[in-house]
Amino acid sequence: MNKTKIMSAAIDVFSENGYHRASMDDIALRAKVAKGTLYYHFPGKAQLFKTIVMDGLQVITDRIRNELRTDLSLEEQIRRIIRHNLDLFLDSSGFAHIVFNELSNGIDQEVLEELNELKLGYIRFIAEVLEGSREEGVMINVNCSLAAAGIVGLLNSSCDYFLTYGSSINRDDLEHFLYQIITTGLFLTPGGKPDGMLN
Repeated sequence: MNKTKIMSAAIDVFSENGYHRASMDDIALRAKVAKGTLYYHFPGKAQLFKTIVMDGLQVITDRIRNELRTDLSLEEQIRRIIRHNLDLFLDSSGFAHIVFNELSNGIDQEVLEELNELKLGYIRFIAEVLEGSREEGVMINVNCSLAAAGIVGLLNSSCDYFLTYGSSINRDDLEHFLYQIITTGLFLTPGGKPDGMLN
């Protein structure tokens, strides 16, 4: 219970103050726990920040892994990838702010490398989904790792824009827009393969 309270409070503090200006004292105060309790669960700010980001990214990966099945069409798999990304970031704007703005802001290099490896793992997972569809001839012949990185980048930047400037856009329109952009670039058209394919 205390650990959950601490992580929730830390998301707010990191989001409001940024990683560099956030302090363990602020987090303990926001969580309403003693400093000893805070340090019992997390020996330092870097470890607390890493846990927040890694847990959040792991949640989205686990949700998508659990929902994506080999019998689903590529269209439905992409819909679910988009939906779960939006669920994670739009339902927790504080966490979204941390991921989009704080991952390189004074963070310990060792922690940053671990977080980057987790992000790469998520991109590899999306690439595996695309690879299966490419082999089945549903998708154009592209570099699936590059395509996956592009999809993740598009989802992240679109969520960031939506949270910052998107008062005139609703969630359903955003989801539909992302689906159209991603699938238009990946699917084979009835007329055949588009030019400029990458191996």
